Amino acid sequence: MWFGLDNQRNWDSIRHSCELGDNLSEYGYARHNGRDFGEQIMRDTDHGVEIKSEFIKVPGTNGGSWAARFSGKTLKEDTDGVSLMYYFGLEGNGTMVMSVLDDMLTIRGKAPELGRFNIRIVPAQSNVSPQLPENLLKVDGISSVSRISGVALKVPKTEVWRAKEFISQKVVASAKTRMIKVIEQTEKKAPFPGHMLFSLDTDIPKKKGKNLFFAQMVVRGEFSFDVVYECADESAKIDNESIDTVVNNKRKDFDTRFDSVFGLREKGFDNTEIEMARNALSSLIGGIGYFYGSGLVSKDPKPEYDQRDVRISDPELCEPYSLFAAAPSRPFFPRGFLWDEGFHQLVLGHWDSELSVEILHSWFQTMDSNGWIAREQILGEEARSKVPKEFQVQYPNFANPPTLLLPIQMLASWTKAANVTESLGKTINVDSRAQGIDVETKAQAMRDDLGKMAEYVSRLLEFFHRTQAGEVHNVAGGLSGSEQRMNAAYGFRWRGRTMDHTLTSGIDDYPRARPPSTGELHVDLFSWVTYMEMVNAELATFASTNTSSTEENVAIPPDSNLQLYLRRLDELHWNEDENMYCDVTVRVRDDYDELEDDASTATEPVFVCHKGYVSLFPVLLGLVPPHSAKLGHILDIVEDPNELWTDYGIRSLSKSDPYYGKGEDYWRGPVWININYLLLSSLYRNYITVEGPYQEQAQRIYTGLRRNLIDNIGKQYRESRFFWEQYNPEDGHGQGTHPFTGWTTLIVLIMAEKY
Repeated sequence: MWFGLDNQRNWDSIRHSCELGDNLSEYGYARHNGRDFGEQIMRDTDHGVEIKSEFIKVPGTNGGSWAARFSGKTLKEDTDGVSLMYYFGLEGNGTMVMSVLDDMLTIRGKAPELGRFNIRIVPAQSNVSPQLPENLLKVDGISSVSRISGVALKVPKTEVWRAKEFISQKVVASAKTRMIKVIEQTEKKAPFPGHMLFSLDTDIPKKKGKNLFFAQMVVRGEFSFDVVYECADESAKIDNESIDTVVNNKRKDFDTRFDSVFGLREKGFDNTEIEMARNALSSLIGGIGYFYGSGLVSKDPKPEYDQRDVRISDPELCEPYSLFAAAPSRPFFPRGFLWDEGFHQLVLGHWDSELSVEILHSWFQTMDSNGWIAREQILGEEARSKVPKEFQVQYPNFANPPTLLLPIQMLASWTKAANVTESLGKTINVDSRAQGIDVETKAQAMRDDLGKMAEYVSRLLEFFHRTQAGEVHNVAGGLSGSEQRMNAAYGFRWRGRTMDHTLTSGIDDYPRARPPSTGELHVDLFSWVTYMEMVNAELATFASTNTSSTEENVAIPPDSNLQLYLRRLDELHWNEDENMYCDVTVRVRDDYDELEDDASTATEPVFVCHKGYVSLFPVLLGLVPPHSAKLGHILDIVEDPNELWTDYGIRSLSKSDPYYGKGEDYWRGPVWININYLLLSSLYRNYITVEGPYQEQAQRIYTGLRRNLIDNIGKQYRESRFFWEQYNPEDGHGQGTHPFTGWTTLIVLIMAEKY
């Protein structure tokens, strides 16, 4: 934590967790290898400080040892300085004891999961602390600013995450006490020096049981301090003097490996562009976190849009569980999102396939017995504190795009490649390389992992068929799993519709049928399910031979339904008049007579057509044959500047659409990198290398779109030093949440042409 001391209201905005409202002018990882090294720059002009963090990790028992070095400077010469604080909290069982001696703060502790450990926080001897005026030094109870001070608190174990709130209370109470003493003894009135008010005296009560420990350093000018955590393993000791050497070696190793994995220099990119790509990858990795807690889950499906009188039971907290995941945005979305994660793992998989597999397994471990995975993982009180109440509850009938299959398919293709060393070798992490583990051994381990994931994919597919089938063609009970799957092929509908949103689709406010209807069929969902069928068939060779089949969860023979799905995609969703794929809804027939006609014939299907991301999904997922005339029509829409084409990427909704730019304008025009990546990937893998009537057009679109995305994201990054959630379709400027280092980091793969 930190806060500047020039403005005496800065204590009210202590920097702690990443918050969009903090308005930092720059922060993000410059390098992060995901294992044992990372470095980050944080520039905070409002609080007048620039901070660089570097960390290293050393393997050992109980998680090993690690060290972090923080260095930086205050941004103004005439300043009261900045208060830097580092804290440790113990949320579970164990003990910690703190002491401050010889300008160093130490903590000794033990915990069931960590064993015995020692921590030291060591400020550099060169650090300069602001000095109090002589008249204030004479005040009883006001001492010179210490090089380092410590505060120990006891708080509820479940509330350690509120550390900022607890220390803020301590800082304010101390400042009030100091101010009163100065006024009483000197009659001096405000303003008072910030370093006098907000520097804390060491306060370590003798009574044991404290579980939240703070170190404070008040500095001015250039500064540095080390935080060293050591496990009991003697082989994992860290020497403060060696940190710089280790960091420099790790930095060189990272840069060498980055060049080897992505080959951007060979593709003609300059140092500035390579730095951007390096920062993108590193910030994605820096957003990986371990999350633990209970989520709010409804036992009952959420009623449909027109079932407002249906009552369901109140949501309950589920049993606590853990998730290892990458967050889309550290300040605004600091938790796991199912829709986003697949895109994250496409990037991470190229860098560290083993780490990516760990994350994929972690997600599948959250799957319930019905094959459902909560689309948003809001685990624990801290996570819920950042989410509006109306979005906290997860419903068991809500699906989300199955993007986890994207990296799974990628990993499967690598293990099947003729040259597995070339396809998989560069993705093996530094730990395995150091241990001398050969590529084929890792490839076999990957095949085993894919076999385990194949079973989860099959369960996920069953969930989609069971819960997202179109109601018009819904099946009666008593049918086998395979028969249900055949029937469900006649249409799919996202649950969770409202008048203006389909949050479950991931493309929140993209225009759909108005009003919502249980008779809707959604082309993007049909495309996703068809893609799932394809991947499920591909994974059949990895699946465990010991998997037992039941009538309720029967395995479908590979490819047995695929042609049916592809045919029904066209029959249900292709509109010959508009030459595009469209959603479908139902309306009452114009000639329907409620007195004369059977009520079951009252409605008829009608197309709901909006040119944009939803209409592109059959091409995005490679479901349209390269010789199909439908491909030509879709590419014409993509390439038309009056429809989807811009100089900054493909816009989410056609410029000619009446909903373009209207309402909250989230997916009604802005350029999103994940969908642009899917288009580039599909063009690259399915169309630009296949001879046919649209090959040249596909090549032209691919080349132009790739160049536009790289140029604009690079320009926006250079100007703002951030990656953005989305980009404006009219002028290209970044907008929405920032830094958004989730799927926007796909720009690295786009630059490297890794699809």
